[in-house]
Amino acid sequence: MKLASYRYDGLESFGMVVGDAIIDLKQRLEIPDLKTLLGLGVHLAHQCTDAEPDYGLSDVELMPPIPNPAHIIGVGLNTKSHAREASDYFKTDIVEPKYPRLFLRAPTSHVAHGQAVVVPTASPTLDYEGEMAIIIGRGGRYISKADALDHIAGIACYNDGSIRAYQLHSEQVTPGKNFYKSGSFGPWITTLDEAGPVSNLVLETRVNGELRQRLTMDDLYFDFASLIEYASQPFHLQPGDVIIAGSSAGVGAFTGRYLVPGDELVISIPTAGILRNTVVAEG
Repeated sequence: MKLASYRYDGLESFGMVVGDAIIDLKQRLEIPDLKTLLGLGVHLAHQCTDAEPDYGLSDVELMPPIPNPAHIIGVGLNTKSHAREASDYFKTDIVEPKYPRLFLRAPTSHVAHGQAVVVPTASPTLDYEGEMAIIIGRGGRYISKADALDHIAGIACYNDGSIRAYQLHSEQVTPGKNFYKSGSFGPWITTLDEAGPVSNLVLETRVNGELRQRLTMDDLYFDFASLIEYASQPFHLQPGDVIIAGSSAGVGAFTGRYLVPGDELVISIPTAGILRNTVVAEG
């Protein structure tokens, strides 16, 4: 099942994506938003699977799948390939992390599928980081690794866009990870029964059609279950929370190939969707 948040005629809603159309769920289920549905259980949407679609995808404006998450939790240097390229660039030894390196993003730091990411006036060092977003369905604290996958509502594509100059101003990455409209999230949430086994997931990142990154699950230091287990210790995870699991080698920071106005960024998970964004200058 694919679940999307969107605007139609200026009104916000959410629904089930079927082919190139959407079945509206907000009115049918009398639920205010997708985050609430995830908390109640996506099984409620199954009663609407035979309904006639309400809109074509081309007739709506997609929003970030969860417009109002309580937490967006990023994980720094969570792949072996990205750690290798960083150590090569900075001429340091690779130190395998003992714990996930967590940071937070704000909802205003990303845009939806089809919208533009922004190179800020403050710095031209806007970098792409194609990542898999884990969307929490059943929340909780102190979730065990054995139970963690049961807490996943689905996955989506995420661009953990980073302003590298600001990320390196200090040991704190928060400024570089939270510039307005520097990242992107979407196009929708795909439930795991449709996306396929987690161990088989693959994500690719392309800039202007050129493959820049390819992420496979064996590249992760901490897999989905481990991230949920760890994140649920400091955070009381809520339905709709987003954990972005880490980026593979190939980022622009180590080649100087930053995003520039006019670029097209495409991040795809073959079984879960394609996130497409253009790049514009601020102003």
